[in-house]
Amino acid sequence: MGTAILNGLLNAPPEEANKLPFTRFIACVRSQNSEERLKERFSEHLDKVEVTRGENISAVQKSEVIILGSDPADIETLLSQQGLREAVANRLLISIAAGWTRQKLEQRLYGSETTAINTNGRAWVVRTLPNIAAQVSQSLTAIEASEPALPIEYLEITTAIFRQIGRPVHVDARLMNVTTAVGGSTPAFFAVICDALIDAAVAVGMPRGLAHTMIFQSMQGTATMLQGGVHPALLRDQGTSPEGCTIGGLMVMEEAGVRGHVGRALREAVTLARLMETTEHVNDTRH
Repeated sequence: MGTAILNGLLNAPPEEANKLPFTRFIACVRSQNSEERLKERFSEHLDKVEVTRGENISAVQKSEVIILGSDPADIETLLSQQGLREAVANRLLISIAAGWTRQKLEQRLYGSETTAINTNGRAWVVRTLPNIAAQVSQSLTAIEASEPALPIEYLEITTAIFRQIGRPVHVDARLMNVTTAVGGSTPAFFAVICDALIDAAVAVGMPRGLAHTMIFQSMQGTATMLQGGVHPALLRDQGTSPEGCTIGGLMVMEEAGVRGHVGRALREAVTLARLMETTEHVNDTRH
């Protein structure tokens, strides 16, 4: 995800790049393989990008905006590094780590949550949730509405960053766990549905490559129409005719309870997203 964000920032169109108050970037990695991979990936931008390994504190000290993009399991260790708390003071710290609330991040850094009266000397922490489509600059990124509110310039910077990899939306804190599933899990759900349709197309004689093209283009066209304001029910009705093939297929889906099962899958994903904040291994046992 960090690589996708960096790629989006480096390739931002001029009118967008002008809204960002920085022109240099430091990518912090842990392994030599990651270091070599990023240097190769961004070889044309090494005048703007510095790739460092094992130098987190130094990198933060040189930066005004920090994106915390480590694996959620490593966040606690990362934030406990000696000198990090001092290094992030009065800076914008943007987290993209699932399962880590802003309050948990602040507790880990300072031993208490940030309030309107103790902001001095602390980082301004903002929680965000991009999704996997950031890899193709089509992410849905939720930006939490913080309390106390971010300074307006930091909110604008955060929004501008995630506009380079898709569409940012501002979400109330109480909806962030729901967004983890609605914005983050649904690409995998759509992928399963596409895979099923492709296999079915192959089963009735369509070459797999052509099935890929047809299913993906149909999905993209449908998404474009829906984003343009067409209601899902209206799109469905416009595509059906009496005794037609589409309504025949839809009836099979209704008889199989597809809508109910898809809805249950999303509710399960939301349940697990909520449990991630309190349970270390949410899938080990369910109470």
